[in-house]
Amino acid sequence: MSEKQSSTSGAAAAAEKVRAILEAAEQSAAALRAEAAHEIEAQLARAQTVAERLSTRADEIERALESLAESVRGELSALKADLEELRAVGEGVAEAREEAGEAASAEVAEPVPAAPEPAPEEEPTEVAPPEPAPAPASPAGDGHEGARVIALNMALNGSSREDTARYLAENFELEDPEALLDEVYARVSS
Repeated sequence: MSEKQSSTSGAAAAAEKVRAILEAAEQSAAALRAEAAHEIEAQLARAQTVAERLSTRADEIERALESLAESVRGELSALKADLEELRAVGEGVAEAREEAGEAASAEVAEPVPAAPEPAPEEEPTEVAPPEPAPAPASPAGDGHEGARVIALNMALNGSSREDTARYLAENFELEDPEALLDEVYARVSS
């Protein structure tokens, strides 16, 4: 073989080696591309699963918040109604106090008769038996109505039922003090 043929054969062998290397590189690159595509698809599938799970959880949270908001709205409405009722009760108590004050002012206590003036001193010839002293008048009169007004006023001022009963027993002669106390304390508590 001549030198020329020998260099051509060497070049052809080198070219064949380069072509084999290129083919191997292309196959390796294709395998890497396929593996990368497979990995990307797996990552996308996992991301899709996580996104769906997060979306479901977000929907659950949204429903829970809507339910909570509705519950808060209901509680606020009930609270407003209770406040209105309390305001009305307060106005009723104020009116009852006013009525009790007016009724107490209207009641006139019976005047206490003055003690008789002593007679000028003379020598007694006979000793007369002493006259009984008049009974003191009850506050606001002896009647049931006066006792009711005083009991109502005491109840509105926060006196206990027992204190009011004791005061009425000491100052009034009532047929049924318990019925009067029931009426007064029921009215104040309503």
